[in-house]
Amino acid sequence: MKLVIISDNHGDTYYMEEIRSIYEKEVTGWIHCGDSELLEDNPLWQHYKTVAGNMDIADGFKLEQIVEFDGKKCLIAHGHRHAVRRSFADLKKRAIEEGCRFVFYGHTHIARVDVEDGIFFVNPGSIMQPRDRAMGTYIVMDMDTETQTVSFNYFDRNHNPVEELSETFKMTD
Repeated sequence: MKLVIISDNHGDTYYMEEIRSIYEKEVTGWIHCGDSELLEDNPLWQHYKTVAGNMDIADGFKLEQIVEFDGKKCLIAHGHRHAVRRSFADLKKRAIEEGCRFVFYGHTHIARVDVEDGIFFVNPGSIMQPRDRAMGTYIVMDMDTETQTVSFNYFDRNHNPVEELSETFKMTD
């Protein structure tokens, strides 16, 4: 399973389209964690699963989405209504309720992966307005069922690997 995760593009579609053209033949799913500032009828939503962020102008997006890829349930939320700046408690509660192993969120504009009680909390950072570095980031997540590993490979918006953020974890039940 290979997913692309992006967030907080704040009206810019160039990078979302470019990333899609690069990975379209090898990716299982496309996730956007909110603050797109795009309308519901934007053609990108034919590919990306998205949620509402605090800056979104459209009112047709859900605050959360539960999606499933290769039998793995994932929770997508922007995080502004889940107090992600303080803790993962609200998102963790929702992930447990829904049986999700992965939680994808945005809002903070800070790229990071955390694991709590076997749940992965994944923030791709902001593709346009990062707060923790000079250039925006996104993730290509790759799960290998044979080796039972999951890799979160960060790239800057020029598609260069960001090694200091990228991590591989052993999946444990």
